[in-house]
Amino acid sequence: MTQLLATDLYKLIEARHGRFLCNPQDLYLGRSMIEYGEFSEVEWNFLSRLVQPGSIVIEAGANMGIFTVPLAKKIGLRGMLFAFEPQLSVFQQLCTNLALNDLLNVQAFNAGCGAESAMMELRRLQPAARDNFGGYPLEALKAEGGPKIRIEKLDDVIDTPRLNLLKADVEGMEVDVLKGADGLIKQHRPVLYLEAHLEDAPGLFRHLFALDYKAWWHQPYMFSPDNHFGKTENLFPGIVSRNVFALPAETKATVQGMRQVADEDDYPTKWAK
Repeated sequence: MTQLLATDLYKLIEARHGRFLCNPQDLYLGRSMIEYGEFSEVEWNFLSRLVQPGSIVIEAGANMGIFTVPLAKKIGLRGMLFAFEPQLSVFQQLCTNLALNDLLNVQAFNAGCGAESAMMELRRLQPAARDNFGGYPLEALKAEGGPKIRIEKLDDVIDTPRLNLLKADVEGMEVDVLKGADGLIKQHRPVLYLEAHLEDAPGLFRHLFALDYKAWWHQPYMFSPDNHFGKTENLFPGIVSRNVFALPAETKATVQGMRQVADEDDYPTKWAK
């Protein structure tokens, strides 16, 4: 592991996909980046096949930029990535990581995404306290008198000639993001890549089917034995990211090696290759 800088709170890491300012108190993303120089590399390998140079991407729940940075590098200056992150301290990490990697093709918003545009008061998480900073839905952070942030309806803020990928990792609020992007989805028919908690999956699938999309489960393990720093200890045994990959029904692409969702109650209880 190459550690470039240490402060009282953050560490600057030379990772697989660039330089990242990481928080050691972050139980998953920060910890994985510091220990392995990467996070969920199997997931990145899949995402990397969904975009090309020149693609336009929306990322709701960008966090510290774990996937924002390599996505922006892949799409290049002919592409554009719109990244949304509501938590101020995490958003500051995101912007730092974009600057550290000389990325000029990302427009970052300190905002959440929802079904309607609104203002919301949130409690501020403490970056010096050990936590899963990406594990909170906005509803769980609501706090009267807290700092106000925007909740953006994507249809109201994104004007783009095309949209190739919409990625959302918003802790159970994925349907709200899709509702707010209804016009963009119907106009551009992008590929969708969405986090899917098991308890929220039926509602998510109903919405995807109503949009005339086909869906597949994608559940990569968080740890990769072939990690950037060559560490052999798995700090995340058995932990997977539960995601759904969705394509417009009119797409003729063949999807292999993934379990297609047959109906709203079709979801696994354990990961299978």
